[in-house]
Amino acid sequence: MRGLIRLRNPQDLFAGLFLVAVAILAHYFASDLSMGRLVRMGPGYLPTVLSWLLGGLGLIIALRGFTIDGPALAAWAWRPLIALSASLIAFALLLERGGLVIAIIVTTQVASLATPHHRPLSTFLLGVVLSAMSAALFIGLLGLPLTIWPDFG
Repeated sequence: MRGLIRLRNPQDLFAGLFLVAVAILAHYFASDLSMGRLVRMGPGYLPTVLSWLLGGLGLIIALRGFTIDGPALAAWAWRPLIALSASLIAFALLLERGGLVIAIIVTTQVASLATPHHRPLSTFLLGVVLSAMSAALFIGLLGLPLTIWPDFG
C-alpha cells in the first residue's frame, strides 16, 4: 500500500489548518477595505498581505503533518481556554461601559481562573498596577479617548 498518504504529525496538521482558517477569516474582514498600491497603500493592503502570508505559513505547517514524524494530539485544556476567552469577552464588554480600570481589573481576575492556583488578592493588585500603567500610557501619553471610570451620571 505505497500509494496512501499517511498522517505522521497531527499537531502540525491541525495547527496549520487553524492558521489557514484564521487567514481566510482575516482576508474576508479585510476584503471591504481599499487595497491601494505598494507606493500608496490603502487600509486593506497590510491585512490582505498578512492574511496571505499567514495562509501560506499555515499550509507549510499543515503539509509538515504528512512529512515529519511528531506527537499525537494532546487533550485540550478546557479550563484555560474558557477562562482566557471569557476574560477577552469581559474586557470587550466592560471597556466602554465600565471604563479602563474596571475592565482591566475584571479581566485579570477572570483570566486568573485559568490556573487552579489563582490568588485573588495578588491578581487584584496586578490588575490595579496594569490599569494604572495602561491609563498612563494610552490616555496620558498617547491621548486615546478612553474613559477611565464608568460614567454614573
